[in-house]
Amino acid sequence: MSFSVDPLSSVMIVLALFMTGCSYAYGNWKTPAQRWAPWCFCLFACLSAVASDWLVFIFFMELSSFALAAMIGKKDRPAAWIYLYSQLIGGALLLLAVAIGSAGGPILPMGPVPSGLFPLFVLALGFKAALPILHFWLPIAHGRASAEVSAVLSGYVVKMGIYGLLRAAEGPSVSLLCIGAVMALYGVFQALMQHDGKRLLAYHTMSQLGFIVAAIGSGTALGRAAAMAHLVSHCLFKGLLFLTAGGLEDSYGTRDLRYLGTAAREVPLLFALFLVGATSIAGFPGTSGYVSKSLIKLSLGDYPAVMWSLQIAGVGTVLSFCKFGIYGYLRTARSGVSRAPLVGKPSSRRFKVMVAMAVATLGVGFFHRWLPFFPADSPSLWTLEKALSASCPIIVGSAIFATFPGVFSPGDGHFPDVEDFLPRLSSLCLDSLSFMRKLHCGRLRFYLAAAILSGLSILWLLSF
Repeated sequence: MSFSVDPLSSVMIVLALFMTGCSYAYGNWKTPAQRWAPWCFCLFACLSAVASDWLVFIFFMELSSFALAAMIGKKDRPAAWIYLYSQLIGGALLLLAVAIGSAGGPILPMGPVPSGLFPLFVLALGFKAALPILHFWLPIAHGRASAEVSAVLSGYVVKMGIYGLLRAAEGPSVSLLCIGAVMALYGVFQALMQHDGKRLLAYHTMSQLGFIVAAIGSGTALGRAAAMAHLVSHCLFKGLLFLTAGGLEDSYGTRDLRYLGTAAREVPLLFALFLVGATSIAGFPGTSGYVSKSLIKLSLGDYPAVMWSLQIAGVGTVLSFCKFGIYGYLRTARSGVSRAPLVGKPSSRRFKVMVAMAVATLGVGFFHRWLPFFPADSPSLWTLEKALSASCPIIVGSAIFATFPGVFSPGDGHFPDVEDFLPRLSSLCLDSLSFMRKLHCGRLRFYLAAAILSGLSILWLLSF
């Protein structure tokens, strides 16, 4: 095994340590196994980030998946299994791609891959980065895991797939540009349909990853820098938002927006911390989101259709967080519905963790030029033109919400998505296994005959 460190891997290591530390400080880890799981995840994540070839990357990334599944399983084991199976499928496809690329030669180094194999790498890493259709595990894992685990899932785990795409891609990619635009729009549409605060945030993870994928697809040095900047920004503000959602659950026993609406008055510090995360994901000037989204817009200057798709997704993001902020903190969604009573408040330890993440989010916004990958020749982001450009989606989204607040009121029921096909797929697999089980007769001569016939069939096929 060989390892190497560069600015990208250094950033990933710092983020892994920071997010794991915040998650560990925020959570309640009751058993030794639970206390060890976050740090095992951190170790394996860091080793995957410094891997010199794709095989070592896969090995440690899959080990981190096992550790993360254990973290999810401390609250919901079925969700942990769904997460683990999905990641193992992605890992198997990635291993297949590396095996094909390494045939007859050394193992593929950690870097750009052959163009013929790039689609297979995108498919495999898509399970990790929650690309469209392959994101079926995302709302399940985020929605059912505890808040501190969801923060790591959204803040770092999905970025391991993005890290792989950053390494694998070279030059412009129309497919990544289109995938990024679809992710941004579909994720924000699904988020607007949710009444569960954590599921809303989960779909925004998909949407914001679309911004990163589109920036990678631009194929320029600025696009890569923009993708890395948004990777860092999203890690901080989305981790903060998931922890504030956990704070709502601590305070009211629910995160269902239909039964909330008084937290701004009863837990004002939690509301203030939510505002930091919400303004950052919206790209408000002075936050980390403003910096990274401004760079993404600059990198997509040659792709106006993609840039406008991201602008529309930005409006949807503002609408979503107006919905979350209004109905989660300021007023009830419906008259006549009994509000969830205040049953407690987050501990001072948990507030300290959230404050640390809020400070980091604002710090990146104001001191972005200290980031090791920030382009030295980039024009200043503190201009009136760029500030107005960033403010347009915020103004438009806020105006739409103020005009039609009832349209965005959290509704009842479940809006369908890819995850709804999982029970049908499970039933199909069980039927297939049942058929295979019926074929077993327990007679040795039957198995020998089947083996001989299979071998002869393979030889006959190879003869052509």
